[in-house]
Amino acid sequence: MAFFEALWHGEGIGDGGDLQEALLAYSAVKPEDGDWDAACASGAANPRILRYRSFEAYLDNADELETIPVTAAMIAAALPRSPVAPNPDQPA
Repeated sequence: MAFFEALWHGEGIGDGGDLQEALLAYSAVKPEDGDWDAACASGAANPRILRYRSFEAYLDNADELETIPVTAAMIAAALPRSPVAPNPDQPA
């Protein structure tokens, strides 16, 4: 079974058993203003996911099978939407 590692600024920030689970790791580095386009546009961010043959291959420091470039749209689509607090000044 494949294993995925999420990278941000060259550092591992999380992992998962599938691509969707690995994309969720980007919640750890969510920009304060929520602007994933700007955050990902920074050349230093270089968001990407490495796919390994298996978790064991990852632990054995095997070479990744694939490097998946991550876009702002991929991150935004993967992360759960936070509920919007009701505005007390607007009628329901």
